[in-house]
Order: sequence, then structure tokens, then C-alpha cells
Amino acid sequence: MSAAAIRIVKKSFFTDDILRLRLATDLPIEFQAGQYILLGLDSEELKPFSLAIAPDGSGELECHIRKNPASPWMQKLFSKEQGETLYWQGPIDHVSLKAQAMPTIFVAGGTGFALVQSLLEALLKTQPTFPIHVYWGVRQAADLYQHDWMQQLAQQHQNILYTAVVSEPDADWQGETGAVHEKVVEDYPDLTAHRVYLCGPPMMLPLAKHAFITAGLDKQHFIA
Repeated sequence: MSAAAIRIVKKSFFTDDILRLRLATDLPIEFQAGQYILLGLDSEELKPFSLAIAPDGSGELECHIRKNPASPWMQKLFSKEQGETLYWQGPIDHVSLKAQAMPTIFVAGGTGFALVQSLLEALLKTQPTFPIHVYWGVRQAADLYQHDWMQQLAQQHQNILYTAVVSEPDADWQGETGAVHEKVVEDYPDLTAHRVYLCGPPMMLPLAKHAFITAGLDKQHFIA
């Protein structure tokens, strides 16, 4: 599949180093929550980014992208403006929601929250009644770029809990601290009846998977 042109229809920033891009083509884009795309400045070098929304009727895509100061490619992407053209391939399947209703835990690391957001939006359209607990682990509290959105979601839905975990807190942070996967196991020492979705950096995967399976999580109910 060759890369095609895609247009930046809206550019904004959650924080100084977390970019929010809305993207569109001439025709509405069909996609599903849990997918990702390959995105590039040209048609030759494409990088993967999770889709951050469930289909909302607009036919547009949204990505949340953290800046890597050491990457000239990323510097150029952050300098692109509304109306300019990028190149893309996709959407590509990554994670999909499972039909069987059971207590569900979403664990996000950093901008891996983008994928969790898309899955949550899709799941809530089905009006689930089973317990849902969202954990979001970040290095600093400022990285919780959708913290207010998640708090509001938890207030609106009795079956949703939200826990933010900061690994390098400053003196102002009053919430949970440490490694997010360790907090999950602290709260749920027995995961035999749960399903867990993990969305985060690659280094997070083996540690979290080992901890959750040790706590009784069935391997087929671990989705990452």
C-alpha cells in the first residue's frame, strides 16, 4: 500500500510537548477504535500513531503525539500548520474491544492514553454496566493531558473508576505515586475475573504482563 495525502484540519496542544492533530481526506475515513495509522512528512518515512477517538461521524482522525526533542522528524511534524499536507497509510488493526461483558481494567502509559480514550468512547456507546477501572501512569502530573476529561467521565458513570499514577511527582501532587502496573495489582491482587487492556510504551509491556498474570489474569484476557 502506498502512502496517500492527508490534511491537517485542526492543530492544537494539550501541553507544550503533546500535540493534538485532527486529520481528514477528501472522502470520509472509515476506522474503528483501537486502530492506528502510519503518518509521515513525506511518503517515504512513516511512523505509527494510535487513533485517539472512536468514530464520531465526522470522517476525521485524531492523534495525540508526544514530542521527542532529539528527533528532527518530530520537530518538523510539530511545526506543520492547519491546512498543510501529511502522508499516511491505514487504518491498521491493533486492539479491539471484546464482546464478552466482564470487569475491565484499562492501563495507559503516557500518550498510550490515546488508544484507551478511543476504546472507552466506543465501549460507552454500548452502555456497559460492568465495572470499568482506568489507570493512567505518567512521569509527571503535567503529562495527564486528559485528566479533567477522565475525572468528568468517572463522575458521569457510576461503573467507571479512574486512578492517575505519577512516577516522579512534585510537591503539589496529592494522588497515587509509583509504577502504574504495581498500583493495579495493589488494588486488584486477584485478577482472575478481569480483562485488562494495556496501552503504553514497549518497555511497560513485559513488566505489566508478568505482574498481572502472576495476580491470576488469564492470558487470553490480557490485550495489548
